[in-house]
Amino acid sequence: MHSRKYVSEFGLNMHLTHTLVLQQDELKMVGKYNYFNADNPCHIYLICRRPRILIDPDHFFVNKEKIVFAFKVQRQSSFENLKIEFPNEFMTTNFKLNSCYPFNFFELLKDDEIFLQGKTAFLFQKYSQKFTEYLDFEVLYIGQSYGVEGARTAPERLQSHSTLQGIYSEAILKNPDCEIWMILTSFEQILITSMDGTKKVNDEEKEMNSDHLHKVTKAFLNDGLKEQQVINFTEAALIRYFQPPYNIEYKDTFPNPAHTSYSECYDLDINSICIELNTENINCRLFTETIKTNWNHMHDFFLHSHEDRKSMFDFEKPLSSNKLIQ
Repeated sequence: MHSRKYVSEFGLNMHLTHTLVLQQDELKMVGKYNYFNADNPCHIYLICRRPRILIDPDHFFVNKEKIVFAFKVQRQSSFENLKIEFPNEFMTTNFKLNSCYPFNFFELLKDDEIFLQGKTAFLFQKYSQKFTEYLDFEVLYIGQSYGVEGARTAPERLQSHSTLQGIYSEAILKNPDCEIWMILTSFEQILITSMDGTKKVNDEEKEMNSDHLHKVTKAFLNDGLKEQQVINFTEAALIRYFQPPYNIEYKDTFPNPAHTSYSECYDLDINSICIELNTENINCRLFTETIKTNWNHMHDFFLHSHEDRKSMFDFEKPLSSNKLIQ
């Protein structure tokens, strides 16, 4: 029966904090948003697809009570018609909606002046809380970028990314009813601690646990893990979890102590690595062929062999239960 190696076990939880949804033509503008910075750098990105969303200017409607936008969602060669209504709080009905083929960009005029303009999909994404199934992102590829001292960010790399170009080319041929989107991300690192106060230990084990506790806390209270290592195991964990079709490395080989790209986790004898994503803030759920559509995605990866030690997330069954907790 395997047991805990230490009284105090540690895990690293990579928690998604910043997300930015955009398309390839907007990559050069990311720096102007000032959304990512030194404290929240963008080094991990997801390339995704979802159905093409168009605006229908012929069915735009406005009266004193409401404003109605009409949309078309493409499903192969057919379209689904949807409408989103807003209360008219502007004391005027002098609105005009302009959009030309392919109807993926719109311009809304109020009293003959531009009131709102942008991509159709963003308008739909912001206000279509009841149509979230049309906004779900299928994750196709997960990647990272990291230059000298972190100088190269995901937006810079994606501007000339061969895999992205390949996905675009294949999408046009095989899935012309879909659009390719990118989600730029930033994760924060959270140290999780699990202590077993019931574990009986001898003096040697007490000293071993004390040394381990001091080593891990010292590393994180000082500089923490190297940024490149953090990016490496975050990317690897996401790939292993989502199994994106365009990724090859890490899909079946994470975690692995032979991988030097995240060796610091093993040097510190970290128990587990976790990923935690919530995408409600962008009104989009994530999925792949192997992962169900959801707002929240959480998973932990035990870094060691179950034959050698116990995962910090393995809990004993309650005394009153006859079934193991799955």
